Amino acid sequence: MKKIGLCGTGKMGKAIGARLIEKAYNLSIWNRTKSNSDDLIKSGGKFFKKVSELVDEVDIIIVILGNDDALKNVYETETGFKNCNLKNKTIIEMSTTSVNYMKELSNLVLNQNGSFIECPVGGSTKPARDGQLLGLMGGKKSEIDSLDFLFSHLFRRYEYLGEIGKGTAMKLAINLPLLVYWQSLGEALKLTCQNGIQFEKALDIMMDTSGACKVAHLKIETILKAYNNNLDGSSTFGLESSLKDMKLMQDDALKHNNYFSIVSEAIKYIEKGLDQNLHNEDAACTSGLIPKNFKSGSKYKRTGKAGIFAGSLELVKEGNLSIKQENLFDDIYIKENK
Repeated sequence: MKKIGLCGTGKMGKAIGARLIEKAYNLSIWNRTKSNSDDLIKSGGKFFKKVSELVDEVDIIIVILGNDDALKNVYETETGFKNCNLKNKTIIEMSTTSVNYMKELSNLVLNQNGSFIECPVGGSTKPARDGQLLGLMGGKKSEIDSLDFLFSHLFRRYEYLGEIGKGTAMKLAINLPLLVYWQSLGEALKLTCQNGIQFEKALDIMMDTSGACKVAHLKIETILKAYNNNLDGSSTFGLESSLKDMKLMQDDALKHNNYFSIVSEAIKYIEKGLDQNLHNEDAACTSGLIPKNFKSGSKYKRTGKAGIFAGSLELVKEGNLSIKQENLFDDIYIKENK
């Protein structure tokens, strides 16, 4: 049986590692903080202090990390992949990053004679633990097909999308409607509250209609805790991770000379949560916070388009008004300077 390495024992890494050990794989582990790997070590995993030492021990390395800084620690440091001989080694990159950086990581591995499979995943910790993730793959199809024995233990479904970068684009696309959903649900519940409907009743009705997304019912407890100011830091995907992914979506749009208006507006709510030190709270918490006057923070009032803009130029020149328009053809926002 192939020897498997795992770089990253955050929430998802732990769940994937536990699944691999359950399926009798010989698992080696690296993580910057060893204590995060204690449960996997107790279950039979072998811990390595250096990425290079882990590389020498295994055939296949799964990487699943939370941000680009962590990825650089694995790929670009003195003991990272860039200084390892990766011949006959396969790197399976499951982290969510930008399309461009995913391509850079692939090139780094190929330059060290290794094989690289792009594989960002869909699903949270429970599907990861149960082997029910969705794999979104890029790279050489023959290399992916050769690892079906492993992927069948991790995924309910995995799809080959083509060249490196396409898996990442698909992953961001899947995350986008869910990440903005929590803000739209919050505004829907705000509408009911401002018209005197009890929050719990409105939420219950929403969950029994087409106003609920597929996973919304799993977050009812989180939303109620947020509304009642009882958040406890438990999450499967936190606000900080949400902001990271949403900014990746924005950046990808700009790279293609596009602009994502809905994402940009939703980010304002996320940033408000981070301003209140809610970094590790679940992304769904905004659905409960928005109805309690948790605003996106804009100080500008909505007006019409260019006609009002032109008519207000004299007041702008005198310093009495400020005008904001994020993109051509967007609404223009005007505020009075006090």
